[in-house]
Amino acid sequence: MRKKSKEILDNLNKITKKPNRFDPPLSVPDTNRMWKSAHESGISPLPKSYEPIKWNKEVDEDGTVDYWTPFDRIYGGLYDIKLINRDGSQYEGKIHKKRRLIKGINGNNFYQQIRVTADGRWFDNSGFPIDPPAKVEDEEEKNNKATFVKMELTEEEKAEQARYQAEEEKKMLSKLK
Repeated sequence: MRKKSKEILDNLNKITKKPNRFDPPLSVPDTNRMWKSAHESGISPLPKSYEPIKWNKEVDEDGTVDYWTPFDRIYGGLYDIKLINRDGSQYEGKIHKKRRLIKGINGNNFYQQIRVTADGRWFDNSGFPIDPPAKVEDEEEKNNKATFVKMELTEEEKAEQARYQAEEEKKMLSKLK
């Protein structure tokens, strides 16, 4: 490789895109904060990929002290799904739909919908991050196309159809004479 080409390639990492001054600054939404009290109670633990957890201290107006840490969370509706990263930016990659079989409290099994990103982060159906499950199935694509069901004809309908076809044949033959 020529010296000039090598110099240019080495300096590529110094090239940066200037931020748009009209873009709002990134901030972590309140719904992307895991409070230490909720985490320690086991209500919604964070996956092992978040360890070691760095806690941010927050003091309320009453003087109550609590700690929080940002986490990734998926938000969605009927038509779109988006992932807000822990730094407040939006994930631009592909999000796949999967499902896993869960045993319910009453002993019945049910399927839970889960999501996985192209970079390997897993989320449950409430949008919270989870550890990668052991057994997962792809979500079945639902075919929403309208189809027609052909009903079986009864004997009377078959006989009527045969008579109609015979009459049509007679008419056609009479026209040929």
